[in-house]
Amino acid sequence: MQIPEHQVEEIRANTDIVDLISGFVQLRKRGRNYIGLCPFHNEKTPSFTVSPDKQIYHCFGCHAGGNAIRFLMDYKNISFVESVVELADNLGIKIEENAAPNVEEKSEFEELYEINVLAAKYFSNNLLKNPKGEIARNYFQNRKIKPKTNTIFGLGFSLNEWDSLLNHLKENKVNLQQAKDIGLVDSKDDGNYYDKYRGRIIFPIFSPNGRVIAFGGRVLNPDEKTAKYINSPESKIYSKRKTLYGLYHSKEEIRRLDKAILVEGYMDVVSLFQNGVKNVVASSGTALTEEQVLLLSRFTKNIVVNFDADLAGQKAATRSIEILLKHGFDVKLILLPNNEDPDSYINNFGTEEFGKQVANAKDFLEFQTEQFFNAGAFNDTKKSAEAIRELVKNVALIKDELKRNIFIKTISKKFNLREKLIEKELDNVLGQNITKEIQNEVRTERKNASNLNLLQGETESNFSFQFERDLIKLLLEGDSEIIECIFDGFQPNDFKNKVFNQIANNVESNYHKGIFKTSLIIDSLLDETIKTTALSLTLGEDVISERWNDKNEDDKIQLNHLQKAKDLVRKYSVLLLNNQITKNYHQILLAENDELVKQLLIENKELTQQRKRILEGQGNSDLI
Repeated sequence: MQIPEHQVEEIRANTDIVDLISGFVQLRKRGRNYIGLCPFHNEKTPSFTVSPDKQIYHCFGCHAGGNAIRFLMDYKNISFVESVVELADNLGIKIEENAAPNVEEKSEFEELYEINVLAAKYFSNNLLKNPKGEIARNYFQNRKIKPKTNTIFGLGFSLNEWDSLLNHLKENKVNLQQAKDIGLVDSKDDGNYYDKYRGRIIFPIFSPNGRVIAFGGRVLNPDEKTAKYINSPESKIYSKRKTLYGLYHSKEEIRRLDKAILVEGYMDVVSLFQNGVKNVVASSGTALTEEQVLLLSRFTKNIVVNFDADLAGQKAATRSIEILLKHGFDVKLILLPNNEDPDSYINNFGTEEFGKQVANAKDFLEFQTEQFFNAGAFNDTKKSAEAIRELVKNVALIKDELKRNIFIKTISKKFNLREKLIEKELDNVLGQNITKEIQNEVRTERKNASNLNLLQGETESNFSFQFERDLIKLLLEGDSEIIECIFDGFQPNDFKNKVFNQIANNVESNYHKGIFKTSLIIDSLLDETIKTTALSLTLGEDVISERWNDKNEDDKIQLNHLQKAKDLVRKYSVLLLNNQITKNYHQILLAENDELVKQLLIENKELTQQRKRILEGQGNSDLI
């Protein structure tokens, strides 16, 4: 699908980026902008900035940034077209459907999604209709999975052949290098491709909005000397850290019940869902990540963790407690009896019994205390103290003070310790947490300053760098008068700094097309590093000069950007003239040719007159 450019611009112009991002991130106003905790990386001190004036966002920690369309693309891991369509739906704008798709302009994201859909349909057909898929059909039947469930989750089978899928991809003229990039095929040393998922049942992995982004493949023969599971590699459309298996199917039920059940594996999700427990997602065998928790927090803040009962599962469940508490989840945990996993338990004992397990789930304090008890931690004084400190550390992660105090009282009673003693330990941990937050904030600030300093070339003077930086910030204000003012005094190629030079050229190019809106200019920068620099500069809060500051009704600094641009152009022009005059004098002192000396003296006289005109025009001689 290709959306006409005028409609893309209409959608972009009518979308308020603050309203959009507020639906996913808690923002608070600070000055002209809004700030909040970045949704793209874990942080305790807000470094995520949204500008309502410029309709852009930028994180000074992880450097994510862009406009409203880019935010949805990155946050939901969707394509440009999907992002625009979603924004259009929010605005009630109907996308024109008379524009035929342009194959040449199809994004690489769309191509990768289409390859995955082609493969998913092929795998599903093998399972449902191909006579060679009988072994896979028997497998699912033995696991009590119904054909309807196979269809709901798009389950499939990869034939135990080296070129079955490969030939299907070739027939459909698929770019085999792209198929390799997303893990469907691999290649030998001689460059020949072959099927990667041979002889495996297939679990398509969906994005939250239903796009096939990856696959998991489970070996059918447990005696085969190969990995039990293989999964798609990281790609442009798939990040394992940001994905929860089953979320697409379960998100509405999670919202309705305001609770999610977190399990480990694909089959756990499929079996629970089939048996009516539909608010279930899986971490897909990986340790729970910050990104997965952030994703789940969009749907609920209540979770029941039900990992496998083996030692590895218990350890994974314990590790998940900290990350979930940090993000404000109410955490409960289940440890199923007799080393059962969710799949086997619900098939052996039924939905009602599993429901009882969920209803009787233990809070994280009970669960961890039991784990420590089973490990013999309370048989030894030193180990007991360490165990209680671990419990207090997790309690300290709870932001709700009332809940925190209730857990402190529980620890005090459970271990027959004075409440004041536990409170003192809590205060110590909270103090350490605050210190860490401050240290993280300082590190972030230093990194931001370092990144900006790296822009300055070795041969650039500090004054020159600062002037050019300030001019670029003004060019990105989205004001046509300011752009005209600056380009009346300087041409883009006058900027000595290579990065600033490219940004200035981009602004000029867009300006000639009638485009001066900040978000559009930044979006048109092709180099991601330069785009990040532009975002950082335009949303940075450093004040260019106190002399241009005015106070508004809220006693906040309000900058007169046009006057600032005029003053900067004049001031920098004078600085450059002074530098050239000084450079000429040095040449005069070293010159052995009288003619050269004469030319330099004439040039300096002209430069001096030019400087005088600029200063008189400004009426301020303190610029030199």
